[in-house]
Amino acid sequence: MAALLLPAAAEEGGNCSLTNRPPKKARYLKFCQDYNREACCIPGHDLENQVQFENLISGLGPGCKNPMMYPEVRFFFCLGCDPEQPKYTVGDEIRVCKSFLDRLWRDPAYEDCGVMYSNPCPSNWVDEDFDPYMCGDTLVLPKQAYNGDVTQFINVFKPPGLEDFNFVAVDDLEEGHVPCWVAKVYTSSPATRWGMSSFVTAGAIAVGLALQTMLR
Repeated sequence: MAALLLPAAAEEGGNCSLTNRPPKKARYLKFCQDYNREACCIPGHDLENQVQFENLISGLGPGCKNPMMYPEVRFFFCLGCDPEQPKYTVGDEIRVCKSFLDRLWRDPAYEDCGVMYSNPCPSNWVDEDFDPYMCGDTLVLPKQAYNGDVTQFINVFKPPGLEDFNFVAVDDLEEGHVPCWVAKVYTSSPATRWGMSSFVTAGAIAVGLALQTMLR
């Protein structure tokens, strides 16, 4: 599914890249529910995020495919909906916090299950070893394929609509670091964060049940 609007290079604090306008209240976002109050995307982008995530896990087999898996990838795919996305975008770069990437990369499922990578359909079927019905859907073990480099991984599996941007990691433990993106669920006041840690498992289960309904 193609993005509805052509992405625009954002200036820091400027318009959203997906809509080329300031963030506003969304009509209704199902996959990226965290941004229903204010969003940098519209429902069509939200659906694209859902479809791309489903593609990522679609061929992993019954021993692996689980709508609760890869929560950080789901959050990352929703980056374009974050109303603060322009804050972390400078020219054609989007800055992502290293703490979030470390959390994403710790998931053992990358080694145990992998992800599905959809190669572009080749222009010459004779010379390319692709199934014409799958356009080269490939099972990839990311830590092997990208030499353990999570930044390479997120620049291959980019959020839908933001394919023209380069994603760079920012060490958010360094004092005075530049602003960088982290999923909304991990950004809160210390008191809220303490409470969230107690309920993160229940939250993941709720999201998983909702996604299981979507993937049927």
